[in-house]
Amino acid sequence: MSDQQRSVFITGGGSGLGAAVARRLSACGWRVVVAGRRTEVLDALAAELPGVRACALDVSDARAVEVAIREHAPDALVCCAAILGRGAIWDELTPERFAEVMAINVGGTFHACRAAMCFWRERSSGGDIVNVSSLGGLRGMQRFSGFGAYATSKHAVSGMTEALALEGKPHDIRVNAIAPGTMRTDMVGALGLTPRTLPEAVAPTVEYLLDRDLSAPLTGTIVDIHCNDD
Repeated sequence: MSDQQRSVFITGGGSGLGAAVARRLSACGWRVVVAGRRTEVLDALAAELPGVRACALDVSDARAVEVAIREHAPDALVCCAAILGRGAIWDELTPERFAEVMAINVGGTFHACRAAMCFWRERSSGGDIVNVSSLGGLRGMQRFSGFGAYATSKHAVSGMTEALALEGKPHDIRVNAIAPGTMRTDMVGALGLTPRTLPEAVAPTVEYLLDRDLSAPLTGTIVDIHCNDD
């Protein structure tokens, strides 16, 4: 990163990969805003890390996202907010649950990207976005029963990333994504799984994609991260 301190807005920043990215970027000198729905978790992280601020936010609320982006005026955006919405299509995966997964995983990513890109275009400042897709959101990867809504949402995030990169390119706005496999997070732990890969091992890839000294040519790129589990 250049000598000028940059700022980043992280959705889903209170736990899991979002928190790991916040810790990584804070340690590298970034000013960080962590956004999410759980105020107590955000406040605890902000108290732990220098230069980190908390922002209580529901990413499915487009207006709230826009207001927050304009208030904090970040140079970069990382979209981590997501839910699993586990359930088979003839059981727990009701239309309401499917809509909730889409509203957060896809709609939340769209709202944040749109707010940031419009803000940067108005300022002619350029900007950098990293969205979080998943190996489950890429063609040809292994699928797991009961995660139809999640896989659908992550395919949408991958496609959105590629499409928005084209729109952002004339305005010096880069849009990339990472597509990690299963990490050891609370969300995954609730499924009874304990993967070996920690979010802290994935966070440096996000840092790389945000650092124009290292990754300036990249936009519209989906970085597959095949975690080190058997």
